[in-house]
Amino acid sequence: MAMIYLIRHGQASFLQNDYDQLSELGKKQSSILGKSLSQRNQRADLILGGSLKRHKQTASNCLKELQHDQEMLVDTSWNEYDHMELISKYDPKLSSYEAIGSYLEMKADPMKELQQILNASLQDWISAKHSYSQSWEAFKSDVNKSLVQIAERLDKGQNAWIFTSGGPISVVLIELLDLKDQAFTHLQGRIVNSSITKILVSKETCTLSTYNEYSHLDHDRKLITYR
Repeated sequence: MAMIYLIRHGQASFLQNDYDQLSELGKKQSSILGKSLSQRNQRADLILGGSLKRHKQTASNCLKELQHDQEMLVDTSWNEYDHMELISKYDPKLSSYEAIGSYLEMKADPMKELQQILNASLQDWISAKHSYSQSWEAFKSDVNKSLVQIAERLDKGQNAWIFTSGGPISVVLIELLDLKDQAFTHLQGRIVNSSITKILVSKETCTLSTYNEYSHLDHDRKLITYR
């Protein structure tokens, strides 16, 4: 069988002026991942990722540790949804990071409140409550079509690594496990930064092998983040 590794990016810079940048911790997570893959003698025959900076930076830091000079191909199907668009549709008063930050400062548990806002905005998106630049159905279709195309490119025994985000990974899980769309928020909220979800590829099907594996971070709980 062939194998597809879905690799979530390292921690980004949430509530900063440019969210789409790895934090210092995110850079460390992706480097540790690369070292772990190197120690396990893992190599990729095909490397892809979304076009977001956090995808490219995660790949760069990871592959540097592997001394892997293969170019990462860009496929925008693996980009994350626009969380700021979703939140601003859910509540127009929260249309900027500054507004969200000010709102959360007044809350006893800011991270819990933020997760509730994001979950509610995702459910609005899934139910098509508003008009969005990319619909939920289009998002799912793009991810799943790309997964099939990548699987078809792999020969027996080959590996593909895809540097992406929690959203596309959760879409794949919904498809492979035949889950309802409402499971999306539950799955995504538990995917650790720099974790690996493995998909087994045969001639006829893709099958989930492992979900959200992050043993490379287990030695220090401070390295385990979800955003």
